[in-house]
Amino acid sequence: MKARLRTKVWWPRYDKDAETLVKTCKGCTLVSAPNPPNPLKRRELPNEPWIDIAIDLMGPLPSGDFILVVVDYFSRYKEINITRKISSLDVIQILKQIFSRLGNPATITADNGRQFCSQEFKQFCKDSNITLFNSVPYWPQQNREVERQNRDILKRLKISQVEKSNLKEALEEYLTMYNSTPHSVTGRPPAELFFKRQFRDKIPMISDLSRRLEDSEIRDMDKQKKQLGKEYADENRKAKECDLVPGDKVYLKKLHRDSKLSLNYNPVPHTVEKSIGGDIEVRNDLTGQISRRNVIHLKRIEGHWRVLNDKEKELEHAEETNNGNKEDN
Repeated sequence: MKARLRTKVWWPRYDKDAETLVKTCKGCTLVSAPNPPNPLKRRELPNEPWIDIAIDLMGPLPSGDFILVVVDYFSRYKEINITRKISSLDVIQILKQIFSRLGNPATITADNGRQFCSQEFKQFCKDSNITLFNSVPYWPQQNREVERQNRDILKRLKISQVEKSNLKEALEEYLTMYNSTPHSVTGRPPAELFFKRQFRDKIPMISDLSRRLEDSEIRDMDKQKKQLGKEYADENRKAKECDLVPGDKVYLKKLHRDSKLSLNYNPVPHTVEKSIGGDIEVRNDLTGQISRRNVIHLKRIEGHWRVLNDKEKELEHAEETNNGNKEDN
């Protein structure tokens, strides 16, 4: 557009005028690329095991089973449970069995699955003195620890399917191997950090020569690895701090497309109600419905926009009709 203008006309600040015209174009906004994500915020390592945990459901598997995965943020110790029923009450019953052996954690981080957002699950957490954190809808990266573990479990399930071995036995072997293997971030096996002792397995061990790291060394290594990962991810994703504030008008990204010609964003404007980092709460200007999204799912509406009430719409329509009649005369 700028190049075309330069070949024919000129006026003061015409470059900026061209940019403003494109930014305020509704059609251009609705088919544009998504916002860059907010810079990563790394979770601080808890003070000890089983303080902060993450949970998630995998499935359904071809057998009709689901897998409940529980991961400890401090040690990366992992529990896996196979179940056919995944209602809130069934998930609560599995967690009660785990907590009866390991005790209640202080916090649980989960996605927005109906099992973890139900009133029964919230009441269970409240009765157990557990703080529940639900991630932003359609943003699994917020519960990245357990999502990353799910990938490894899925690989083991695929291997089991190829080898036609027993699924439950394969998961038990994998879990034994995983909890006994030094983690890439902490440098210590998850089971050793969790239970303060090494797991005995098929590989011979010489306990007298085993090197025990102090908690401070583990914490420093964890922080260093996380910082390196954060810097790499932020640079690779071109992340920047979210500048949306309450009152800004935005479009919501369409998460399900009907066809190849579907718009990237829903044309109905929304108003930002709350903004905490990349966690944004917006209100639909037509229905008043409140939604929670990550900043990457939103696109700011440039220019000045507001929703007209019914009376204003009638006045605007009457004015347009009068202007049309004048032009005809």
